[in-house]
Amino acid sequence: MYKVFLVEDEIVIREGIKNKIHWEEEGFEIVGDESDGELAYPMILREQPDILITDIRMPFMDGLELSKLLKKDMPQLKIIIVSGYSDFGYAQEAIDIGVSEYLLKPVTSTKLMAAVKNAAAAIEKERNEKQILEQYQQLVYQKQGEKRKDFFNALVSKKMTLSQIIEQEEELGINMVASVYCVMLFQFKPQEDLYEYSNEIVQCEVKMTESLRRFPDIKVFERDMDGWAFIILGENERQINEQIQELCQLLIQICDNKVHYFGGIGRYVHRVRDLHQSYRDANSAFSLRYFESRDQFLSYNDVRHIKEQIGSRINVSEMNLEKLDRKLLEDFLKRGTIHDIDDFVSSYFDGFGSSAMESTLFRQYIIMDGYSAALKFLKSLNCKREEIDNSLKSMNNVANKPSNLEDCREIYRLILRKVIDLRNKKSQKRYAGLIEKAKEYMHLNFAMSDLTLDKVASTVNVSPNYFSSLFNQETGTTFIEYLTDIRMEKAKDYLRCSGRRITEIGFLVGYQDSHYFSYIFKKTQNCTPSEYRQKGKGEEC
Repeated sequence: MYKVFLVEDEIVIREGIKNKIHWEEEGFEIVGDESDGELAYPMILREQPDILITDIRMPFMDGLELSKLLKKDMPQLKIIIVSGYSDFGYAQEAIDIGVSEYLLKPVTSTKLMAAVKNAAAAIEKERNEKQILEQYQQLVYQKQGEKRKDFFNALVSKKMTLSQIIEQEEELGINMVASVYCVMLFQFKPQEDLYEYSNEIVQCEVKMTESLRRFPDIKVFERDMDGWAFIILGENERQINEQIQELCQLLIQICDNKVHYFGGIGRYVHRVRDLHQSYRDANSAFSLRYFESRDQFLSYNDVRHIKEQIGSRINVSEMNLEKLDRKLLEDFLKRGTIHDIDDFVSSYFDGFGSSAMESTLFRQYIIMDGYSAALKFLKSLNCKREEIDNSLKSMNNVANKPSNLEDCREIYRLILRKVIDLRNKKSQKRYAGLIEKAKEYMHLNFAMSDLTLDKVASTVNVSPNYFSSLFNQETGTTFIEYLTDIRMEKAKDYLRCSGRRITEIGFLVGYQDSHYFSYIFKKTQNCTPSEYRQKGKGEEC
């Protein structure tokens, strides 16, 4: 149903247009009418109609002035002018404004409805083209997603030569040429379960990726459950600093006090191959999300000062297990990642102060407390006793092991690694069954042109980032590749076993545009739909 607004100062004509045409039967709805542009303008902005029918000559604000204002606010609005003036100047101005049609009075109901239907057809075409463009952008983005992740990981781990970096840049369409670089790590923080679907976070991520298209010098990379990474490029440090400030303000605005966040900012480096240094510092600041309050951005310069404050917060004045901040550890076991372990242990231990850590007895307390917390956490996951024993069997005599501080740190890191590894395996096992439900949903709904990863993830209540990673692990392919395979197999059935037109077949398998369908078919099947149909003639279905 398309929404129509009518502006006409002659009440007889206005009532005639409203009442002599069966609008709803034709697929339209009159959502408002007024006698002049001044009164109509705020109402139109509020109602957001698809089509405007207006006269030119009216008191207070004429139709051309109204059209000019609305085209700025609502460029998609289709405007039909119905006027008693055939002056070429009026028509030329209407064309310049972007009016769809210019009809001269008197106009019949048939002629007016034809113009309205033309406007509706143009709207439908624009919507389809927009949807096709979004589908294509999604396909490209998802295809490149894994490669972009690999590229980022290779950059910050110093695993690529400069020539390899340049080669990857060209393949992914990423220009990394700059004089100064900085890495920033960021996460929209869920209230509870990291893996559960959150529509608020999904909407924030969509707004973020769309908004950052306006910032070519900020490269965006997904990090699955670790959130997002940004590499900021600039000609000098001042420019980098300004871009970071602008990025932080944008992210705060997107969260809008509805979603929590945390960001860690690394140092500035002057070579692309030194990005690992900026990443290391950013990750050090980012790891403090387990200690610091949410909704803030920390730089690597803040880390030392905050670690000193952590010590005063914990304030271990006695070697008493009750003085240990167990909540920090429990939160980390729930939400921490393998990548965060080293920085977490460093910050956690620094918080106790060097004098306390010099005591062998206190180090044993810390290890036993970590071991106790690990056991309690694994039991809360309903891990079987043998699973826990297999995971932590080497920890049975840990109390006697930490002869020095570094030994103590390594044992603690080992405990955390084993627990988080088992947690992740349990989580994957827990959610693996949901992949089958997701696949079933995709097989039933492949014809939906707007069937997206986000939509499927929401049906099984899993966060899109985690769903994407899990789907890849379970199926060995990406979501978009799997969906395309379903659609192509169904399309081949239609081509071989029905006389339907190719345009119709494309629509039936989820593609609004027949040209796009043919493009995808040829790319995946190495022949056009017509060629495939021709090859199959004479074969039984």
